[in-house]
Amino acid sequence: MKIFIASSKKYVGKIQEDIYIRDVCISKGITSEIVTIEEVIKFSKPFDVVILKSIWGYHRDYKKFLEQISVLRNKKVVLVNDYSFIYWNINKLEYLKEIKNINVIPTSSLKIKKSHTALYIRNAIAEAGKNFNTDTFVIKPSISASGYLTYIYDINKKNSTVINALQANKHLDFVMQPYRPSILDGEISIIIINGKLLYGIVRFPGILSDKKDAIYLNLNDLPRYIKKSASSIGDLFLEKFGVLPRICRVDFLKNLTNYEILEVELIDPDLFFRYIPVSLRKKAILMLLK
Repeated sequence: MKIFIASSKKYVGKIQEDIYIRDVCISKGITSEIVTIEEVIKFSKPFDVVILKSIWGYHRDYKKFLEQISVLRNKKVVLVNDYSFIYWNINKLEYLKEIKNINVIPTSSLKIKKSHTALYIRNAIAEAGKNFNTDTFVIKPSISASGYLTYIYDINKKNSTVINALQANKHLDFVMQPYRPSILDGEISIIIINGKLLYGIVRFPGILSDKKDAIYLNLNDLPRYIKKSASSIGDLFLEKFGVLPRICRVDFLKNLTNYEILEVELIDPDLFFRYIPVSLRKKAILMLLK
C-alpha cells in the first residue's frame, strides 16, 4: 500500500502541511509521495490511499475533477475522505440546505444564467435577498474555494465591480448570503479527525476582512455551541453515510449571540498545522493514519 498526498501542480512539495503528513507516513514505514491527481491516476494501484490535501483550483474545472475522482474509484483506490463525501460536499447550496437545521447561515440561489443586463442581475439579487433582513450580502459561486469570485454587495451602492464579475461569469451557479459584520473579528474553523474534535482556529482569510495570521484555539476555548454543532454534524454524517469522514473542517461565524455554520470542508481541508503545537500536529496525523 502507498499513500499519495494529492496537491495541485503549482504546489507539489511546497506546502509544509503536506510535507508533515508525508514525513510521518515514512517514519511509520509507509511509502508516501506528494503528487498531482494526474500522477495519482497514472501510478496508483488498487487499495492505495489518496489524501486530497492541497488540490487548490479544482473548482475552476470541477467537472474534470469529478471525472478524475471517478477514475480513481474505478481503480479501487481508497480516498480520504471517501467518494460519497466528496460528491456531497462539492456544491455549497445543496449541502447547506441539507444541514440547515444545525443553524447554517441563510443561503439562497442567485439565478442569473439567463441575464443580459445589469438591471436583470440587480433584480435577481433583490429577489434572492428578500428574506435576509439586511442591505448587504455576500455573493459567491456554489462550487468554489479560497474566496474565488466572492464579493460583498450593498444594495445602497453601485456595485459595478460585482455586476461586471457576475456578467462575465453568468455560466456559473452563484449563491447569496447575508453579510455578517462579525467577519471582521475572524471566522472560527474547527478541525475534526475520525470524529474527534481536536482544536479550533480563528482565521482571517483576507477575502471579506483584513488578512491576518490565524490564532490557535484549544478545546477549552471553543464556544459550547460550536462543540454542540460539531456533534450534530457527526450525527448527520452517520445517519446519511453510515460512517464519519476522516477529515472535516467546519467554519463558523458569530451572529449576535450565536454561531452560524458558513461551510463544511471535506474535499481539501486546511488543518492549520502551522498554527498548532507540534505535539498536536503529530497526534492529528497519526489519528488520520489510523
